[in-house]
Order: sequence, then C-alpha cells, then structure tokens
Amino acid sequence: MTALYDAIAVPFGWLLGQFYNFVGNYFVALVLFALFFKLILLPSAIKQQKSSARQARLQPKLRRIQERYKGDKNAQQKIQEEQQALYQREGFNPMNQGCLPLLIQFPIIMGLYGAVYKPLTYAVRISSTAIATLTELVSKVVTADGGAATNNSRAIEIVIIDNIDKIWNNAIEAGIDVSILEQIKEFSGEFNFFGYSLAQNPSFKPLTLLTIIPILSCLTSLATSFIGHIRSKRNNPAMANNPTMGCMTFGMPLISLYFVTMFPAAIGIYWIINNVYSFLQTLIVGHFYSPEKVIARQMVEETIARRSKEANTKLIAAKKNEE
Repeated sequence: MTALYDAIAVPFGWLLGQFYNFVGNYFVALVLFALFFKLILLPSAIKQQKSSARQARLQPKLRRIQERYKGDKNAQQKIQEEQQALYQREGFNPMNQGCLPLLIQFPIIMGLYGAVYKPLTYAVRISSTAIATLTELVSKVVTADGGAATNNSRAIEIVIIDNIDKIWNNAIEAGIDVSILEQIKEFSGEFNFFGYSLAQNPSFKPLTLLTIIPILSCLTSLATSFIGHIRSKRNNPAMANNPTMGCMTFGMPLISLYFVTMFPAAIGIYWIINNVYSFLQTLIVGHFYSPEKVIARQMVEETIARRSKEANTKLIAAKKNEE
C-alpha cells in the first residue's frame, strides 16, 4: 500500500516542485497547488450539483411512489422497482449523489497528501540516497531526545527539516555534501510560523500559536459543511433531516480539532487552504448552478427537444401524405 501511495504521489510531487520553482516560496506554491486541483475537479463538482438539482426535481414523484405503497407488505421491493424505473425514464443516476464522486477523487487526494509530505524530494529536489542517510541520522537524534524512531514515519522529510541543525555535523561525516545541507537549511526558513516550526504537531497542551491551526482547520471545514448542509436540506429535506447526516456534517469538523494535532502543522495549513477553496467552490457553484437555474434550463431543453420531435413527426407525416 505504501508503494502504491508513493507511486501516485510522484506526478503530484513533480507539479508541486514546478510551482515552487516558479514562485520561490513553498506556501505560495501550496496555495497554487491546491487551487490547480480544485479547478481540475471543478467539472466533477458542477456535475454533482446538477445531479442534486435533478434529484430535487424528482422528490415529489419519489414521495408519491412511497405513499402509493404505504402499508403494503412488499412495499420496499415495489418502491425500489418503481424508483429504478423512474430514474431510467428521467436518465438520472443516483450513484452520482453517493460515493462515486468521492471514489473518483480518492487517488487525487492520496497523491496530493503524498506530495505535501515530501518537500525535500519534490520542492528542494534532494536525492533519495541523501534522504535515506538523513533519515537514519535524524531517527537517532529523535530517539535520543526521547521520541519514537521515525524511519517509517510518513512525515520524515519534515522531521529532517526541523532537525537539520542537530544532524549537520554527523551528516557531513556521513558524506552528505554541505551544499545539500545549506539547501535544506534555507528551505527550513519557510517552515516557521512566528518562531514555531511547522514540522511540530499543533497541541492544546500547552497552548501556542500553532494551536490556531487545528482551530482554523475545524472552522473552515465547519463553514463548508454548514453551507453544504443548507443546500442539501433545500434539495432533499428528508435526507438532510436524517440524524446521521447531521452527525457527519457537523461531527467530522469537530473531530478534526483533534485529528489535525496528529500531523505536522505544515499539513494542517494545507488542509486549511483546501477547506477555504472548498467553501468558495460551494458558494460559487451553488450560485451559478442552483437547483432553480438547473431545473429551468432542463425544462427549456426538454421543451425544445419535445417541439423538435413533434416537428419532425409532422414533417415525416406530411412527406408520407405527399407520397
């Protein structure tokens, strides 16, 4: 699984490195990197929004089907059959409202995080041989300081950045070129947040400036979930009022308060950037592709198609009469 994860991360890491080389600042590169993939996934978001609007239009018909078989002992089977028939007539695929969009995005998400976790490989362009040597050295330092060995840590490159001064002399003795260490040292300047290293995990005990990172991550995620919940409630009140949906909508951002503290602060900042883009995307896509607008366009298209079909039918009939 790790090999697959790393393989998927390669093209994403290459692109992150290109952004970094272009702007010369890692966190500006992260902002552009996250924006690029939000734009790539925008068609999927628009498609899902249109699908939500179409589902909203079908709700009255779905409710009538449920009411028709109320009290029937075979109600569930008959309801499912009629619903499938309705979906087929309307050309609607309910899978577009379920897990399918998430499954499409999953490899991209894996690649994004894999790239963010490896700044030395993709941004600074340090060789794998040098990173392997530095990993061994930093693992000994962290263990000596009372931490766990980090050889298998996904965030090992961030740990190397944070401990570059401690392993400097040992790295030279191990054959690492001074120019490589200087590159990492210069890059480490971009891993500071008002004097705190972004390689550190944010914590609520003790409270520091890094504590603001999980808080912002939670708030930005909550804002996106709240907007999404409002739109879902308008499109499909029955589903939106489901307690499970409410728990997922508001519970997950709250859980992220703790979850973000399990990762280096640099990863948390990427999540905040991504959440902000998700919030803006939800507002923009919701405005231009609101259920009212999508349904209105669909009705116009259906009217045009119906009239075109009627005109063709009349034309065919007229030709037959002439013959």
